[in-house]
Amino acid sequence: MTRSLALVPALALLALAASGCDDSLTAPGVGASAQTTDALALLPADATVYGMTDLAAARASDALDTALGGTGLGMVSGRGSADFDAFVRMTGFDPSQDLDRIYVAGRADASGQAERMAIVAYGRFDRDRIEQYLATQSEADFQASEADGIPLYLATGDDGQRGGFALASGQMVLGGDEATLRAMVSRLGTSAAAPDAELQALFDRVVYPDGAWFVARNLGDAGLAMSGDAPLPAQAADGMVVSMAFRSDGVPVRGFLATKPEASTDDVADVIRGGIAAARVGMKDEPATLDVLDAVKVKAQDTGVQVDGFLTPAFLATSR
Repeated sequence: MTRSLALVPALALLALAASGCDDSLTAPGVGASAQTTDALALLPADATVYGMTDLAAARASDALDTALGGTGLGMVSGRGSADFDAFVRMTGFDPSQDLDRIYVAGRADASGQAERMAIVAYGRFDRDRIEQYLATQSEADFQASEADGIPLYLATGDDGQRGGFALASGQMVLGGDEATLRAMVSRLGTSAAAPDAELQALFDRVVYPDGAWFVARNLGDAGLAMSGDAPLPAQAADGMVVSMAFRSDGVPVRGFLATKPEASTDDVADVIRGGIAAARVGMKDEPATLDVLDAVKVKAQDTGVQVDGFLTPAFLATSR
């Protein structure tokens, strides 16, 4: 992106992905917390992928902290640089400590590449200090604007697309391309409509709503259709759900592959089991990985295949 994004690495995280509410949201799987209901009201309703990461929960996980050697989740690559240190000092915002939750949503183009990505980030943002910092950056390419009284900061990326972020409040920042960003701002304070039945069924599969989760629907329509040479699970996939929890003893993970009506879930489950067995052979000299693979459970269900696993601290450390 632009040089200005390098000058503002924490807020650039929101721009890079761009290229009140009530309890009416019926999405028990992804939870009914105020942040989730607010975020789903703001994010594009026609998105094909949705996701959330609770960074505060990840920071509190002893297993992750030990496994990652205190490096966190790698959200900020500029840590320790002069620009980053100046940013933290002048704004009072350290993304490794002050970002608590990030929600994302978007669509994919015909080639399967992400487009129209949008972000809702929760944390602690001193709007006055951040605005003052941006105003002092003579080389910054961000252009200040506003929508419905909310400050916007927009820049043009190398791809010619215009996007950026909005300082919605001291607890919320929005990110996206300009059109998506302005639409999100216009929905501030509104309630999310109930998801359609297909999306609701995937949301209901999220078993760890307060850790991290990812939901994708209409994989074929999103340009992710697989050729006849692709593995059976890829050919059969119609939707996907992955969720995980950040616990003191490790990270439990559950995945669900929603299959097309004509697919045999038993056959797909068998292929997945075969893939795990083959992975064991390739990892025979990696005991931590073998322990994880040995614990994986694959179960065929009526509408898809469920896969459960557990990432141990030893495995997380080896894959850092």
